[in-house]
Amino acid sequence: MGSPRASFYVYKQVYDPTTGKPIENLFVDLDGDGSITDKDRYKYKNPDPNWLFGFSPNVTFKKWNAAFVMRAAVGNYMYNNNASSRGTKRSILNPLGYLANGSRSVLESGFGGTGSSYYSSDYFIENASFLRMDNISIGYNAGRLFKNSNAGFRFSFNVQNVFVNTNYTGIDPEVNGGIDNTIYARPRTFSLGINVDLNLKK
Repeated sequence: MGSPRASFYVYKQVYDPTTGKPIENLFVDLDGDGSITDKDRYKYKNPDPNWLFGFSPNVTFKKWNAAFVMRAAVGNYMYNNNASSRGTKRSILNPLGYLANGSRSVLESGFGGTGSSYYSSDYFIENASFLRMDNISIGYNAGRLFKNSNAGFRFSFNVQNVFVNTNYTGIDPEVNGGIDNTIYARPRTFSLGINVDLNLKK
């Protein structure tokens, strides 16, 4: 009761006071009964942003025009499941003796991957506020390039997924549901266009 929708239900992580690193599988005993149980979980943050912003100007100057779409979200949080599932020494050097891909978060946490309680740590919940430019386009109306021609030409250049600025350590701070299992980044695409306008009237 009284918590935001889709709040994360997690344990409160204990940190080493000398190194600042999280201590694996060690959590705060919130109910004070001397043991860590589900009753020590608490509702912490949520994936919904407090603020959403958008900016999409369109500017025309003589034969040129330019436009872009930019968005921002502030106050949204993400559970970094790539860090929790792959950010351990055990996930990199499997007990069977073979190497696997891991997350660089193991360098900060030092987690070995023993037990399973660390999955429920609030350590993996990160601020995913972001500023993203979805696309930008520039166009030039060249008009008739050839004398005695009825063909008009317009050139355009477009970039999709221009940039994203965030402190979130995962791949994408914008994942539906608030649990990030993303292993591939969104592609950045470039396109060049030529439009020909034919006037067939005599």
